[in-house]
Amino acid sequence: MRKFILLFLIVAALFSNCGESSQDKNEKLIDTASEMPDTFHLLTQYWELTDADNPTSKDISFTADDGAEYVSGLVFMTDSTVLENPVGEMTYGKYDLKGNTISVNFDDKRKAIYLIDQINKEQLVLSRTEKKHTSKLTYKATSTQWPNSDKNPFSRQNYQWSKKPVTPESDEQIKSRVKGYVQFCAYYFQGFLNGNAAQIDFNALPTCLNWYQGGISIENEDKLNPKWIDCFYSKAQAYKGRQMLEDAIVKKYKWDEKETNWMKQIVPVLQQIHDNL
Repeated sequence: MRKFILLFLIVAALFSNCGESSQDKNEKLIDTASEMPDTFHLLTQYWELTDADNPTSKDISFTADDGAEYVSGLVFMTDSTVLENPVGEMTYGKYDLKGNTISVNFDDKRKAIYLIDQINKEQLVLSRTEKKHTSKLTYKATSTQWPNSDKNPFSRQNYQWSKKPVTPESDEQIKSRVKGYVQFCAYYFQGFLNGNAAQIDFNALPTCLNWYQGGISIENEDKLNPKWIDCFYSKAQAYKGRQMLEDAIVKKYKWDEKETNWMKQIVPVLQQIHDNL
């Protein structure tokens, strides 16, 4: 009888494994990194650069003459996409994690090897070798988690709104860009909530909204973030997009007045604003 039960359990396990879907690209990548699941889950977030030894130009954070901030960083996503400098000169690529080595092929044909010297919940230290040039880079964690790459605000699709168009846009195209911005904000907030972050950081992001417990406001035209303006073809089109957003946020939305966490309170309202644009 014991042999029969054991055989039944083995067969049941085999059928269970055969029935699991292998189509989820995020789960598939987690399987390939199973030798270091903790490293993978710590790695897949937004990291801001805080220090660099022997840096290259892309490792330097600065403030431009117009007041726009550019902060170096990396976003590792669960579908093996990586974004270099999400609030600077952006470059996407694909990465492969094996042990403590991250191999990256960037879209601009660059290749880099990152060795993980240290990784924990607060800090990531990498040694990057690119064209025989080695830099030691120290990043701080943002405590963000986006398990589903389709809802990562920095994915190619979800961050497309921030790419400046080369020709003037129609009103519908401007509205689509504004909707993309609002959806980005909703996903961005959710990532901080998923990671149980103590606070949310909009440092150097192209944004024009202010957040409060139970409220959202928009910057005046004369105080608009220059990086947000630069997401549009011209300042005039940025002002038009700003007005569309203002017209949307003054409408009445359902707020959870009992929710004391302002981030949790704002995410569903942002989704309502997106849907009403």
